[in-house]
Amino acid sequence: MKAHPLFVHLRGALVRVCLALLLPLTLAACGGGGGGMIASGGVVGTGTAGLVSVGTISALGASRVTVNGWDFATAGASITINGQTATETALKVGMVVTVQGVTQPNGTASAVNIEYHAEVRGVVTGVDTAGLAFTVLGQHVQTNTQTVFDGGTFATLLNQYVEVSGFRSSPGELLATRVEIQPSVTPGVPLTVRGVVMASDLAARTFQVGGQTVDYTQVPVAFLPPALANGTVVDVKGTAVSTGDRLVANAIALVPTTIPGSDGAQVELEGIITDFAGIASFKVNGQAVDGRAATISGVSGAVPADGVKVEVKGKLVQSVVVATTIEIEQTADFSIDGTADAINVSAGTVTVAGQSLRVTGSTQFEDKSAAAVRNFGLDAIRVGDHLLARAARTPKELVATRIERLDPGAPPSSDPSTKAEGIISEFVSVASFKVGSRMVNASSAKFDSGTAASLANGKRVAAEGTLSGDVLMASRVEFTDDGSPPADATVEGAITAFVSPGNFVVAGQPVDASGATYDGGTVADLVNGRRVEVIGTINSASVLVARKVSIEALPAVPTLEVEGRIANFVSAANFTVAGQRVDATKATFMNGTAADLANGRDVTAKGPVVSTVLQAAQIDFHDSGEQEGAEAEGKITNFVSPSNFAVGGRTIDASAATFRHGTVADLANGKNVEVHGTLVGGVLKASTVDFDD
Repeated sequence: MKAHPLFVHLRGALVRVCLALLLPLTLAACGGGGGGMIASGGVVGTGTAGLVSVGTISALGASRVTVNGWDFATAGASITINGQTATETALKVGMVVTVQGVTQPNGTASAVNIEYHAEVRGVVTGVDTAGLAFTVLGQHVQTNTQTVFDGGTFATLLNQYVEVSGFRSSPGELLATRVEIQPSVTPGVPLTVRGVVMASDLAARTFQVGGQTVDYTQVPVAFLPPALANGTVVDVKGTAVSTGDRLVANAIALVPTTIPGSDGAQVELEGIITDFAGIASFKVNGQAVDGRAATISGVSGAVPADGVKVEVKGKLVQSVVVATTIEIEQTADFSIDGTADAINVSAGTVTVAGQSLRVTGSTQFEDKSAAAVRNFGLDAIRVGDHLLARAARTPKELVATRIERLDPGAPPSSDPSTKAEGIISEFVSVASFKVGSRMVNASSAKFDSGTAASLANGKRVAAEGTLSGDVLMASRVEFTDDGSPPADATVEGAITAFVSPGNFVVAGQPVDASGATYDGGTVADLVNGRRVEVIGTINSASVLVARKVSIEALPAVPTLEVEGRIANFVSAANFTVAGQRVDATKATFMNGTAADLANGRDVTAKGPVVSTVLQAAQIDFHDSGEQEGAEAEGKITNFVSPSNFAVGGRTIDASAATFRHGTVADLANGKNVEVHGTLVGGVLKASTVDFDD
């Protein structure tokens, strides 16, 4: 890795840093403002020549953090999280950070300061399942295969409190790199949003950040930024959303958007291009960039333009980054779920399910197995580990964009991972109760044979969803009371902590299967990682005494998932997607049929690879003019008419819909609805609208 001279990068209010090991410098952050966008960890500060790296944390090590391919030593670094002093353990994969650092003659780098700020913190009020997007505090948040979810999944977002880190592509539009989900919301929890001030009304003391109205009547004039005006970038803090979905601010701070450092400072920044007026003039995270002298690399055939995600390297010249390289970042179009066959740390490769993947400095690593190794990276992978890899195909190879280690018996990522059935106890709220011995959060669940209001101690339910730590984040809850006392409890999941047939754990539930009958296998199949369903009764010691153990079959062949446009189409048995040969003769088709296969169609193909050919078990069409089965859920916003309003950021046309628990006259901003229908272009043509209020 090449050496970089010193550059110190500062952000926020007045900051002073002394670098005693180099030469005494007094550094002060300059004021900022003006138009443009800024992402979490956006670039501001002063300094002489040096190194600042703004981008996503891709991996963590022992006293190390990787950002934009730089492996920074963090010993002695000052770390702040949302304005508060923090330790290294607060840094997480997927956070967008600003790292101020120095390089050594041997090419290594050390961090002097690491700063992270969330883009938005609040409660999710709408979810667009078709678009993989959601709404929080008026911000339309897009997710993709690189988005890190912590504390839940996309399926459990609605009504949850989240903290989002990412990059702005326009006012109110955010690409999430990390979404941290908290299962419960306590009074006084911080609500924050960063972005460009729009529609400022000095008389009413309000303005907009994206789709969020901010009411700052409670902020004394003396504490308002003097330069507050349309086009400035602000950080708004509050604790309540009032009538009309207004965020009541208790503090507002300006966020500078440019690098006011000395000419010659080295800069590396990751983000989304905005304000593109040509290669000589565009912005990344609000910072002006001149790319005329840059070498452009990355995605073959792609060019810089608004909305394109890039990594820019260059030097600061009169407040403009003069780029030497512009790398257009790859989008993952492969998903490989299988075991690690080989690891070569020196070559930077790992083989998963027979597919060789190259690892780069931008590859994200996360250990989601029971081991939960924080400092997880290529050197921590062992042959036989269960890995889920996302990758992009280049003309020469597959490049890993994200690698997760999972438990040996973990199901495919699209399947619910855990199920709990039994009697509710310790009921506090829809977000906190027990089923058997399993804690459950059903804030985002669908309910069968009852509603959230029916939850109570003594009720018998079956809950399924995804584990977040020890909490089951339920996506579905079914009431199973039949009027008679419950006899059985059921748990499903991978075996852990196996000691003997009379002592092991499934989905957090201690199990004694010493007297059980077996289906699909024998007692010899009880090993850590094997998925089972256990039925029995829970004794006074909270142990499930099994009556029956059903042993799930092992997956026959690791699966591969590719996404992209069909090319080289000959027949259903012979075409390619993202360069991968596909045979779809035995596939199940979603949102289309085999007759719809043709060059140019945008599909996802899933299945095992046999002799280098993906034998598709499922083909999903998702580019056609119409997509059946689309849905959106949440609060109505931007209501114009029954044929023009939004839910979860998705435009809805309900002019031909059937209404449940209400009528068309009840459509209004703030109403909670669940919409089902057909996606036509970017509009969801509703067939049914359910009022949830």
